Amino acid sequence: MLPEEQWEMVQTLHANMFYDDGEGYIDLGTDTVYEFDEDGNLLAPSEITWIAINEQPVAYYHESTVDDGTSYSITGRVPVLYNGERAELILEFTDADPYGSVTGVRRVYTEGETATVAKTMDTVAVGDVIDFVCDYYSYDGEYLDSYKFGEQLTVDGELVISDVYIDEYAANLTYLFTDIYNQKYWTNPVQ
Repeated sequence: MLPEEQWEMVQTLHANMFYDDGEGYIDLGTDTVYEFDEDGNLLAPSEITWIAINEQPVAYYHESTVDDGTSYSITGRVPVLYNGERAELILEFTDADPYGSVTGVRRVYTEGETATVAKTMDTVAVGDVIDFVCDYYSYDGEYLDSYKFGEQLTVDGELVISDVYIDEYAANLTYLFTDIYNQKYWTNPVQ
């Protein structure tokens, strides 16, 4: 439990999901899904779910939330190989579309190409081939590499976003706090 004076310094809070595959951790990303009790205490989830596309769990990273009190828009990205090239599917959740949709795909430049984030997005089309990508870590927390994750998907219609249950014994859900000084702190895994 964080003292009240530390809570006042928290700028962002993310749930960070790591999946134990028996040899290390698959990083499934960050999301802004969490709950507090009536006293303001952060609650452990009663069920472990994560974002999936066409029922395939994916690495999802929250990017931004815009909420004016009347309407909201939440965007995030999913790392992929899109027709063989590094890219990110862009997901958006809104008050009009709370289950979300894939709004496009943007190229990710590899090392040495440029440090600029691609600003243009393409539309996902029927026949496109998508391989989901995840980062992989040792039990000591050392980044090992990025790998293809799950089954290859050939687009044959609308991509459907959903939540799927994750094995609670393999799930390692931590919370990532970022303070006003951009310092990051992780909690121990929540069971």
